Amino acid sequence: MQSETYMEKSRLVQRSIMNTSNGTVQSGLDRGGGTDIPIVLVPWGACCFHCCMEVPTGSHVLWEKFDQAKDMGYGPGIKFCLPAWERISHVVSAQTISYSAPARGVPTADNILVDLNVVIQFTIPDKASAQLFVYKLGAKRLDALLAAACEEGVRALVYGSNHENVMDLASSSGSTAAIQASLTENLHKYGVTVRSMIITKTKLPTDLQTRLEKTTTMISEMENAEKQNGNDQLVVKNEGEVKLVEVEKDRDRRIQALEKDLVLLKTEAEEKVAAEEGRKNVLLENATAAQSRAALKNTHEQEMAEVQGKQFKAELVQSTTTRCAEMKVKADQDARTLISLAEAEYTVAESTAESLKEEGRAEEVAAEKLQEKRKYELMWDKLDILKDIAKTGRKVVTGERAESMMNELCNMKTAAPATMSRR
Repeated sequence: MQSETYMEKSRLVQRSIMNTSNGTVQSGLDRGGGTDIPIVLVPWGACCFHCCMEVPTGSHVLWEKFDQAKDMGYGPGIKFCLPAWERISHVVSAQTISYSAPARGVPTADNILVDLNVVIQFTIPDKASAQLFVYKLGAKRLDALLAAACEEGVRALVYGSNHENVMDLASSSGSTAAIQASLTENLHKYGVTVRSMIITKTKLPTDLQTRLEKTTTMISEMENAEKQNGNDQLVVKNEGEVKLVEVEKDRDRRIQALEKDLVLLKTEAEEKVAAEEGRKNVLLENATAAQSRAALKNTHEQEMAEVQGKQFKAELVQSTTTRCAEMKVKADQDARTLISLAEAEYTVAESTAESLKEEGRAEEVAAEKLQEKRKYELMWDKLDILKDIAKTGRKVVTGERAESMMNELCNMKTAAPATMSRR
């Protein structure tokens, strides 16, 4: 389906600029996304002289001296103090320019009105071509010439084709070769070189486009349905053949597997029988050999046991006799030793008892003397206390305490003469 967006017609223009600096020139040649294409820039003139002038790069610079075209030989860069009669008259773009010249309502051979987008790419290759272009043609007349030539050539091309062939003109450079050759011949003398001319888009009327799209869609659907039907039949057939082949392969595979299993089972059975026979023979041989070894071992062990028993009996009798004699001698020695110790302990015990008796008698006498001494000392202590009391003055004591003191004094008076008599 063709796109619904179509280009607007381009317009070649000439602009004026304040100075010729690179920035100003680039800004002046920028089309800014619109339909105007600046191709020639005309700088403002000076009244006396140019204090400072920059010769731009990337463009064709045309000079004038006394209002006559002349190549001054100045290269790009800044020039100082140039007189007013030496000036840059035009700056021509050296880039390849894409010019859009759409054609609307162009009739075909079968009287169908179509719209086309045509793009022409051209350039001004050198300074001499730029001078021819500026002084013989100019931007405005080039715009009119391109529009007229493109319109005329495209209408003639489309009128000679029906609407089906017109749709094939898009993006085909061969279809516009004759128009491009005619433009090249007409514009070469003005310094313009046409690089290419191509029809980028074509558009039929909306209702016709819709019908064609529906027709194309139906045809495509029918073709797809036929292809799908053929594919389905082929798929079914192939699937049946594949399944049949798979069934046969599966049958053969199962037969082969069963045959292999049968052979394997027979082989395993024979191997098991042979293995059992061999194991039985080995076990029988091992049992016979083990029985013989056990009999020999028992006979040998019996003989060794008899010899060892006799030796052990003799050794046991001898060792027992020797131990009994040693124990008897030791017992006699221990008995004599214990008797001697007992007699000595008895003697010591008698001596100890006598000494303890003497000590007891001495302690009894000493205890009586010590008791009398303590009583005597206590009596004198009490007398000293009474003496101190008598010195300090009279004191009245009554009650149980007085009675106790009187009893003690009486006892002291009674005990004092006896003590003094003993002393």
